[in-house]
Amino acid sequence: MILAAWLGQPGLPPLAPLLFGDPGVGKNRVIYELARCTRKPLYILQGHSDVTPEDLVCSVRFSDGPDKKMDYVLSPLATAMQCGGICFIDEIGKLRPKALAPLASVLDERRYLDSTLLGERIHAHAGFRFVAATNRVDIDAEGLPDFIDSRLRPMIEVGHPSRSDIEQIVKTRFDRIDRGDGSLLEHFWDLWNEHKEGAAPSARDTIYLFGLTLSLADEEAASAAYQLQSGERVFGQPTASHLQAAFEQMFLYRSDYDDRQSIAA
Repeated sequence: MILAAWLGQPGLPPLAPLLFGDPGVGKNRVIYELARCTRKPLYILQGHSDVTPEDLVCSVRFSDGPDKKMDYVLSPLATAMQCGGICFIDEIGKLRPKALAPLASVLDERRYLDSTLLGERIHAHAGFRFVAATNRVDIDAEGLPDFIDSRLRPMIEVGHPSRSDIEQIVKTRFDRIDRGDGSLLEHFWDLWNEHKEGAAPSARDTIYLFGLTLSLADEEAASAAYQLQSGERVFGQPTASHLQAAFEQMFLYRSDYDDRQSIAA
């Protein structure tokens, strides 16, 4: 869908898709894969409430050069426009409406960016493409200003992976899991359904969980201090007990902490 939106049509600029969904479902990973398969340079701007309109264009800093006093540094957005790369604004929902104002002329047929600091107008290279992402909560809470919301099309929801997708992600990322009889994955689903019934696991949480599981097995096989000091790795055999310990630390401990905080409040 994103690739189709980026193709554009005669007389129309390429579209600027917006990805939204829960944290950890893989929105950023989709963008990284698009940059890889299109072979375009990717420039990322992290959205937060302190971003200013000029931050989207250019910033100034004291220069390290002996013959210069100040350096003017183009933003990721302006750089992508100059070289025909991809600009990805992550967490765009956290930017204030005033900070988003410069995007209006970028995301329509004008395709340019004005900089008060530089006193210049930056026109987009023909190969320039734009995409943004935000978490569902930011869309549901306040939404985006109308002048930006109408320009971010299509809106693409990235949902939680299915069970088969989760298992394929784990097997692809961790080959030691794939060598076993599948019992670790079965044990994972038993733990998840017992403690997280009704919620779907995200790709990020699952990857972190199995990564910690394997690290616990490796730590048990040999001294972690020795491995970190020497750089040599000793690989252990992950078991259900390692998965149980990792699951409790990542999910149950946090839930228990939140409950204690709620009771204290």
